[in-house]
Amino acid sequence: MKQKISTNYSRYVSLMKIILPIGIFLSVVLSLFWPYLQTIKKEEVVAIDTSKPEISENRMIRPHYLSTDGKGQPFEVDAEWAKNKSEHETDLYSPEGSLTVFEGESYKLEAKEGHYNKEKQTLDLSQDVILTSSDGYVVKTESAHIDINDKQIEGNAYIEGEGPGGEIMGTNGFIIETRPKGKKVITLKGPARVVINDSALKKKKESHVK
Repeated sequence: MKQKISTNYSRYVSLMKIILPIGIFLSVVLSLFWPYLQTIKKEEVVAIDTSKPEISENRMIRPHYLSTDGKGQPFEVDAEWAKNKSEHETDLYSPEGSLTVFEGESYKLEAKEGHYNKEKQTLDLSQDVILTSSDGYVVKTESAHIDINDKQIEGNAYIEGEGPGGEIMGTNGFIIETRPKGKKVITLKGPARVVINDSALKKKKESHVK
């Protein structure tokens, strides 16, 4: 029995001679590299949230721009953030705004990106552009140039829209302009298609009869 205990003790001592040096070595390595590991951990935490844009000196969060034309009709646009390119030019991220074209008739403007020129009074929209008129028409395209003073909206990309009167489609873009006496005219560029609802035709005939 004593011989068995002696054999087990010898194995225990031999095992400890291996484990203890390894444990001491790992402790020393961990103590030396612990500050570095902490730094890596902090850097990872900072890099996790990439959903918000970088904020620097020349960026503004949720800016609001308000202007009027020569007739005092308002134009305003908001954005998630904006970056000034010069004294008069600003890039916009997720702009949303409104443009009054004539005596209360207006357009709601939406896009993923925009470029506002305060001096020229122009707004360029790009990517998932949506124009919604106050009389119920919704137009979708990929780019649009807005002249705030002339109340003209123009684009050269494919356009499609619908509203109370029917549906429209323009392969090479469009022009929306306001003629004298507040008459709104939409011109479709290139091959185009217009579908007029029966209800709109009936209403037009009734107006002529009166």
